[in-house]
Amino acid sequence: MKKFFAVLLFLISLCGYSYADEQSVTNNQRELTMQVDEMNCQLCVYLVNKELRSIEGVLKTKADMNAHTVKVITTDKVSNEQLIKAMEKLHYHAKVL
Repeated sequence: MKKFFAVLLFLISLCGYSYADEQSVTNNQRELTMQVDEMNCQLCVYLVNKELRSIEGVLKTKADMNAHTVKVITTDKVSNEQLIKAMEKLHYHAKVL
């Protein structure tokens, strides 16, 4: 029984390690946060995520309506200006924090 729990504990620790590894940002990626004050409803959140994800090189976005922020993971090829221009298409004012 002790061996079973030891093996189980070992396997659980491996799962946690691989999950953390998947979430890390690699060398050719960067993570940034943008402030978007006009984002105040769920439709705004959807549109912001959709517009940013349409940019080639944007890997992941997560908009937070309550904080009026968007976390973005991109490749190094995506500039801050590209992200800001995408928000301007929606008539939102954005700045990189």
